Amino acid sequence: MTARAFNACAAAATLATLAAVGCSSAPPSVDRAEPRILRIAYDREIDVLNPFTSQNLVDISFSMIEGLITTNERNEYIPVLAAKIPSEENGLVARQSDGSVTMTWSLQRNVRWHDGVAFTSADVCFTWRFVTGANSMTYNREQYLGIKKCETPDAHTVVFTWDGAYAYYAGLFEAILPRHVFMKADGRTEMTVDEIVNYEPYNRGRRTIGTGPFKFAEWKTGEYIRVVRNDDYWRGRDVPAMDEIVWAFIPDNNTRLLALKSGRYDWGRIQPTQVSALRALPGSDVHLIDANSVMHFDLAIRTDLGKALFGDVQVRRAIFHAIDREGMAKKLMEGAVKVAEGPINPNSPYNNPNVATFPYDLAEARRLLDDAGWTLGPDGVRRKEGRRFSFTMINRAGATDRILLAQVIQARLKEVGIEVGFETLESAAWTQRWRSGQWEAMVSAWFLPADPGITGLYACKGANNMTGFCEPALDEVLERSDRALSFEARKPLLDESQAKLSEQARMLPLYQNVMPEVVSRRIVGYRGSGTNFGSFWNLWSWELVSR
Repeated sequence: MTARAFNACAAAATLATLAAVGCSSAPPSVDRAEPRILRIAYDREIDVLNPFTSQNLVDISFSMIEGLITTNERNEYIPVLAAKIPSEENGLVARQSDGSVTMTWSLQRNVRWHDGVAFTSADVCFTWRFVTGANSMTYNREQYLGIKKCETPDAHTVVFTWDGAYAYYAGLFEAILPRHVFMKADGRTEMTVDEIVNYEPYNRGRRTIGTGPFKFAEWKTGEYIRVVRNDDYWRGRDVPAMDEIVWAFIPDNNTRLLALKSGRYDWGRIQPTQVSALRALPGSDVHLIDANSVMHFDLAIRTDLGKALFGDVQVRRAIFHAIDREGMAKKLMEGAVKVAEGPINPNSPYNNPNVATFPYDLAEARRLLDDAGWTLGPDGVRRKEGRRFSFTMINRAGATDRILLAQVIQARLKEVGIEVGFETLESAAWTQRWRSGQWEAMVSAWFLPADPGITGLYACKGANNMTGFCEPALDEVLERSDRALSFEARKPLLDESQAKLSEQARMLPLYQNVMPEVVSRRIVGYRGSGTNFGSFWNLWSWELVSR
């Protein structure tokens, strides 16, 4: 088989496509003379390759683009382009007399961008200027806003001056942008934030460069992205040990399952309900990765309908009592997940296990709705002041697990006199609607970092608080938690924040997400991680062995 034909087979997204390009259903033998190609059955086509503006997980971008830090499989921050992570203990974090805090980052030396230009501290400060720009589209922009100054004493040192202590500082700058790529034609002026956000050559691959172990090669819309080995990688000429990675887009869960069964893919993520189907897959193992992510049911009050239906905390509590989360976990998810009671991973030391809970109780749900003035109408739907208790949930096409959960929620709420309809949107349209706040309910999930900051999700002006809920007392506690550098100081504040969230019934945690990853035994070096940086955090060290 030629290398070109092998690439086509590797990128094929369905079994039908496999046949169309002349590939048999049996996996090919691996000839060491052929390229060492890692084939990934990826769950969606991404939007852009800029990791700061993408609204998807950025596994593909991170194979090319590195940051100061990443997170390993033990939920620990580890340095990448930084030589070490500053702390008060190592003397690189210093509190100043005016209340500000300086943090000094030493950078790796002899690092080059994929086009041969040297990586320097100027790239770091450029990235900071972009991220903090008003229209940068960065999902966690507000976490950078405490940095008031970025200085470059030399090419390999960056000094940030913060307006005060900020607990999450070690989890920032997960990517660094190449300043020279975003210069205007005069070679002296940086592009504006809006120009960077919309710079198609970087977003779509023509000028997507990083310092990472792989370089951009090809993006075939609707099919795959292909990256190739960086022969000048700063960690050494002997890494990475793979020649190419093909990220095939297979958004449909069942199609992806069949593709993995075919044996043509080395890595793929499946649903918890599909684990049993692949437990005995020859040559592969299924790893259950405990994710820093909770599946939850969100209500929103940014529309007039949302305010009218969900503005009363007693009504929200009634809705939550009507949902059988244990049934979801044990039956729908076949026991692969556990019910959650808050947004932070139960395995995290920051989790508060002593918060208000909402056990399944239809009688209590009906009582609370009666007390709130919502009485049953002749059609079985509750009414109050002439308004029927009816709303629409938005679902994302292809997200079969979330759609199934939405269907269960719909059925349970019908039992207490609440009518729920669905609107299913393609991924981009779903994201736009979610960001606009023009929705009433959805099933969703967040991936939290190793050091869980939740201010951006639940503060009144949090960048990712799209629900419209606002509680100044909660904001005050969240802000204090962000300023606490030690675990001892921060833990009680995050405990209090989680307790307040439960009391307010802002969202209903459904279960702790588990990510089943199907991994070929050909892969050496895989160490699955459930953080927001994902299981490809050490991709540079992976190897492929012969079958």
